[in-house]
Amino acid sequence: MARLKTMTTQFIDGAPNGVRICRCTLSTMTTVFVPRPLLSRAKQVNDLPLRGIYYLINDEDGAISRLYVGQTTQGIIRLDDHNAKKDFWNKAILFLSDDIQAFSLDNVSALEKYAIEQARASKRYTVENKVDPRYKIDQYQKPTVEQIYEEIAFIMGTFGYQIEDTEDAIADTKLFFTSRRGVRARGVYTGETFDVLEGSPVDLNVQPKLARYEKMRQELLDSGHLVREADGMGRLGRTVSFSTPSGAADFVLGGSNNGWVEWKDADHQTLDTLYRK
Repeated sequence: MARLKTMTTQFIDGAPNGVRICRCTLSTMTTVFVPRPLLSRAKQVNDLPLRGIYYLINDEDGAISRLYVGQTTQGIIRLDDHNAKKDFWNKAILFLSDDIQAFSLDNVSALEKYAIEQARASKRYTVENKVDPRYKIDQYQKPTVEQIYEEIAFIMGTFGYQIEDTEDAIADTKLFFTSRRGVRARGVYTGETFDVLEGSPVDLNVQPKLARYEKMRQELLDSGHLVREADGMGRLGRTVSFSTPSGAADFVLGGSNNGWVEWKDADHQTLDTLYRK
């Protein structure tokens, strides 16, 4: 039987795309969603907890493409340093609590390390953390850390951000394929994003119509997450998320495509047939 979760959200200044404060019933954790241009406004919100972890993300293409995980004992003030020194991010999401038992200094360090490990294991985006936390998570901390992380992953999901392991995410999920010009890429449709899965080929011989997808290809080539092969094709080394099926098809195939008819399941039924008709 599925568990019922209740989350309340405060929209600061009544702006749907502005600063948000979220709390789940029976949880001691407060989530603070901060668009980067509104960092100064977010710092004016009173009585926010100080301890926890945070994610800096870039989601300018509709899904997370780059991500950084950090910890704080200063609350939202910790973001001032990143605002001055890190250019890649456009949103910050903080998970904070005054519960000094669950969010002890040791547990916060363990949670940061665990979140970084999970982010890297997901292979969904570029993880900007350059140094591995040296903290060692002991067997007594791990259940608490995993429970907190489960809540964090749930809340990130309500924002439309999938941060779980790729293999876990596609278990029991319908796969879709495209095979034009022999490019047999695999993907999953979440209702919020279309995710092109690790190992999928990309036709680098054909340039996408929209420049942002060509830029994304180049960034992935530069980072080593897209490997150029001898026949001019590329091979994805991680899962890449798109806000639309058509964007995913353009990235994989080049040119301009209607992803709703391009992506088909194993029975050759299109996304359009399954989800829009």
